[in-house]
Amino acid sequence: MNLKYIISQTLLLAVTVALSACDDWTEIRPLDTGSQRPDAATEAMYEAAVREFRASDHQLVLGRFDNSVKMPSLRPQHIDALPDSIDMVILARPDSLCERELDEMREMREAYATKYLCEVTYSYVEALWNDSQAAEEPEENAGGEPDGETSVADGESGGGEGGPTADEPQTDGFPAFCAEYVDYALGLCDKWGYDGVVVWFDGPSLDFVGEAERARLEARREAFLGPVARWREGHAAKLLLLGGSLDLLDDRTLTDGCDYLLADGRGASAMGSAAETFFRLENAGFTADRILLAVSAPDALGAGGEFGSQSALTATAEWLLEPSRTGRKGGMLIDNIQNDYFDTGLIFRNTRKAIDILNPSPNN
Repeated sequence: MNLKYIISQTLLLAVTVALSACDDWTEIRPLDTGSQRPDAATEAMYEAAVREFRASDHQLVLGRFDNSVKMPSLRPQHIDALPDSIDMVILARPDSLCERELDEMREMREAYATKYLCEVTYSYVEALWNDSQAAEEPEENAGGEPDGETSVADGESGGGEGGPTADEPQTDGFPAFCAEYVDYALGLCDKWGYDGVVVWFDGPSLDFVGEAERARLEARREAFLGPVARWREGHAAKLLLLGGSLDLLDDRTLTDGCDYLLADGRGASAMGSAAETFFRLENAGFTADRILLAVSAPDALGAGGEFGSQSALTATAEWLLEPSRTGRKGGMLIDNIQNDYFDTGLIFRNTRKAIDILNPSPNN
């Protein structure tokens, strides 16, 4: 048989078969994405298991989330992107929540019993006050007088009746400003339906200060903590977490009545430094099971969030498993948790590892 004839017939047969199957190849069919998700029954079982775990006795993992972006362009800017096993989420921007944020919070509450907290920090309120005072200074000197000088009119001196003398300290306006702001911040709990509040007290120590300065600082403390105590009386069913320099407080009424205390190791660069903040509270008489150690995930530029060559999150989780002289340690708080999202292998890789170290589970 002619070789050319055989080749031509073979090619013709191949073309015929290809054309006959062409319709099957080019037919548009919908992609079956349903098979990639668990069925409703499986998902319901998983959600129930997470809620059961949440109600069990375990070491807590909290996340502090930067929700400043209201129109997200990236997945980690969504609250519901966080791992399901996060017990509580602190929102860094607790006011002016948009509808999307409220929807995501509601869905996570219903599915996984996740709790959401607002917060207020002493140093933040103090910074607001200082900024307001700095903004008023140009107005005070707007009359043309040199800075630091006061005009004397009608024969009256600055030390006369109606003005403070050199020996009389000027009235500190911060307490009134602070009390008003703290009331506003605590009011966000009811306004937006939070499950509780986090109060960071990072004020200065009263040690080694003069009598007048001590009185001034005590008044500032009372202006900050007084509204918190009153809020607690009217919100016994809400969560109250206190953080910061709590070992500096002589009055234990508020700290004894809160749910958890936060040891602030967010600025630490080594496990030993972070642990020291925990020990300060424990040495002040608080039991370990009420203390949560706060550490930071890497910032937006990837800096921080490491203790030596190890992630601060996993190092902290491992440290929390070590025995304490006052019992089991309470758990941890991960600041800037959204920054741990990006990883080529697993989103929230360090967060998930930390959760699995503290509370081993096939799903976290």
